[in-house]
Amino acid sequence: MKSIKALFVLALMATLAVPAFAETQNVKVSGSIDAYYFNRTNYDLTGGNDASVVPAGTAVIAPGVVGATGGSLNNRSDSDGFFRSNTQIEVAANLTDNVSTVINLVNQRDWNSDVLGASTGAAPNNTANEFGVDLDLAYVQMKEIFYAPLTLTVGRQDIWFGRGFVIGNNNRTWDNNGTTSADEYSATTAFDAIRATLDFNPWTLDFVYSNLNENAVNAEDDIDLWIANVNYKFAEYNAVAEGYFISEQDKAALSAAGAGSVGTDNNVTNTIGGRVQFDPISQITLGAELAYQFGDYSAVVAQQRDRSALGLDIFGTYRFDNTWKPELTLEYVHFSGEDDLSNTTQSDYEGWNLLYRGRYYTAYEDFRELLYATGDGFDQPASTNSNMFQVKGSLKPMADLLLEASASFFWNDADVHTAAVTVPSNVFTSSNTKSKDIGWEVDTQATYDYTEDVSFGLLVSWFVPGDFYTTPNDSTATDVVSSVKVSF
Repeated sequence: MKSIKALFVLALMATLAVPAFAETQNVKVSGSIDAYYFNRTNYDLTGGNDASVVPAGTAVIAPGVVGATGGSLNNRSDSDGFFRSNTQIEVAANLTDNVSTVINLVNQRDWNSDVLGASTGAAPNNTANEFGVDLDLAYVQMKEIFYAPLTLTVGRQDIWFGRGFVIGNNNRTWDNNGTTSADEYSATTAFDAIRATLDFNPWTLDFVYSNLNENAVNAEDDIDLWIANVNYKFAEYNAVAEGYFISEQDKAALSAAGAGSVGTDNNVTNTIGGRVQFDPISQITLGAELAYQFGDYSAVVAQQRDRSALGLDIFGTYRFDNTWKPELTLEYVHFSGEDDLSNTTQSDYEGWNLLYRGRYYTAYEDFRELLYATGDGFDQPASTNSNMFQVKGSLKPMADLLLEASASFFWNDADVHTAAVTVPSNVFTSSNTKSKDIGWEVDTQATYDYTEDVSFGLLVSWFVPGDFYTTPNDSTATDVVSSVKVSF
């Protein structure tokens, strides 16, 4: 991989050889202001406490106890209500010789939010970075560089392939300043990357290198991402076929554990997959995507296991011949799971690695234990060990009004155990094995286009825990989000 990285460096040096003072042909300034109001109840699935929305990885407070994640001492409630806004300003310039640049600046903040003090009830502190500005995009793009079909893009850029099943969203950048709630609404999703695109219509080939985490510049503790993607568009049936190989090499995961782990690929996730999609008739779209992950997995320095995980997405959409343009979509999504998370086994690790998925299917479930902790100490993030079946419909009763609704059902792929007998080997019994029934969710959404530039939205969703969750961690979670979005 070092030789490949060297080639990317040489390509970057070549791009820097273009004239330093290129003539500006035109400049376009654009932007957006998105404002949201959130009201969320029982996001930890535990009623009767004061911690409805707790970041994943944080201990959830027991009912009736006030603590560091328990909200206000004077306003005890199971729900959170707050405003948030994302403000963006983008400058794009076309230069000479097929060279263009884009810079996008973002401020995203909870309105006048405070950070709760210590569990002793210390006074809250105002969020210092509330009005900070993040650099979201900053790249230069050179078309027909060296070779007519070749486009080279260097810098901080959005990267999305296919339907975003594996690559589409850098979730490491959702909240750079640690100042926002509802991070799934983040406007910062870009990658620091070098991308080479070869356009041989109908073939398109993409090769990407992205540095996701440099850590110390003098140590081998990086997280690097390599992507090769091939796309072919057929002349008929609106059909497309796509294949890809993606490798995330994570040397950072265990580097803090000791010098012995620095410089080794403790966690390598190689993903190979393909997607097909076509319209057998004009009213129907069918598609499927299958991906397999292999490589190395380590939870501790001295323990390494082989990866062997599977991801699958099958969907079909029917568009009714009606003036209201109704659509009905059925979709099944599978992410394989691991039933033995101990550090004693040598068997393959079969849990799916989320990587940098761009597409999410629900308002709550997709982010359970990924962004938001529940009161159950054994549930795994929804990004792994998960099956989903979804029925989704939409219609437009007016030209400027879109109504959508979905019902989704979730269950684990592999068993989740509350205890294990480790002598002579891991033995799991029904008494320490939880139900696979995660639950179901209903999402409804209305979007009204007031003008071409202004839209209003309302999202209402309910997540009802299944038999996996037991009292007191089985309360229904609700999410209500209203929004106004302006683009210019």
